Amino acid sequence: MLIDILHLMGVIFCLLTAFLIRFRFNKNNSFSGHLLAAVLFLNALCNSFYLFIVYGLINHFPYLYKVPAPITYLIFPLAYLYVRAVLYGKSSFKKTDVLHLIPFLFFTVNYFPFYMMDMDEKSRMVYEVSQNFSKTFTGQDGHLPEWVNIFCRALISLIYLAFQWRMIHLFFTKNNTVVSKQYKLVKKWIYDFTTIQTIYSLALLVLYVSNALLFFGIIPNVGYIYLPLGFLVSSSFLLVSAYLLWNPKLLIGLPNLPLKPPGTDLLSLKTELESDFNVLDIFLREKEAFLNPELTVHELSKATQISPRRISQIISLSDYSNFNDYINQMRIKYAASEIQEGYLSQFSVDALSKTSGFNSKNAFYRAFKKIHGCTPKTYHSNLNSDSSG
Repeated sequence: MLIDILHLMGVIFCLLTAFLIRFRFNKNNSFSGHLLAAVLFLNALCNSFYLFIVYGLINHFPYLYKVPAPITYLIFPLAYLYVRAVLYGKSSFKKTDVLHLIPFLFFTVNYFPFYMMDMDEKSRMVYEVSQNFSKTFTGQDGHLPEWVNIFCRALISLIYLAFQWRMIHLFFTKNNTVVSKQYKLVKKWIYDFTTIQTIYSLALLVLYVSNALLFFGIIPNVGYIYLPLGFLVSSSFLLVSAYLLWNPKLLIGLPNLPLKPPGTDLLSLKTELESDFNVLDIFLREKEAFLNPELTVHELSKATQISPRRISQIISLSDYSNFNDYINQMRIKYAASEIQEGYLSQFSVDALSKTSGFNSKNAFYRAFKKIHGCTPKTYHSNLNSDSSG
């Protein structure tokens, strides 16, 4: 029961994080953001069917049984493409990426016999599965027996992870001279993300092997084997979503690492980016563009004629974590200046947050407290105390 609750929490958190990325935080419409949202959503979708089967909910929707089976073959390819997009700044699929669909299409065709089955027969089969979960891996619902699907799924996940680890190792070995806050943040996230994926895959693999050994009577049915494995499987995708929600900088400013163009030394690249940063900084301060609550990287790009990717590179090599951090620090500096001029003696904190370019008073409070270590009202009170003292 505890594992099932953990499993449900993982599904809910994955869905929540996926929707936050897709509809709220990915304002720059980044390709990597869409891929990450897809990975989390499909993870939640496929893992939710375990609960649907165990608790008999699938009996109300028998036609949905086996829908997630081929979809699981999309998760690891999408995760691999997400990491590639983050590391190498990819903004779209390559033509050859269509090859990643082969396992998905193969097993979609494999399950045609079930998809085309008469509804009464389908309902009977699904009911039997809901009464005996072992039939999900001992039966045959398509052209091939279920153990083939399970074996291929485990094998393909390990193959993708091997290529993903190789890509990560090669990238960070080649770019080991780059030093910035964003670089360190992204590097840690990519390593942690792939580590969690690896733990998830290995735990599933051991679980599959244990089920096979149990089925053939080689090992006894003991709970202590399944409890830690179930915990690792259920907690892994919960951990990914919790990690992202705990580190909102990864969500608000979906990361893009600055790449070193071939033949360009890092010092030269950094000098160019610093020059562009001055252009950005002067524009934002002189025009007070940061006071626009709807300001985005793309709008700033149009105004300054600096590409969105270039702006991301500029900020990543500065002392700021991401675009939002950069803009919010300007807004808080402006708000502090207004408080010093007596703004809060006449107007509310809510009015100050809007004047400073924030859409939300809560976001204003968080940003202000992060920089000054106190609320705007406390900051105002401290100023009055100092002046009266």
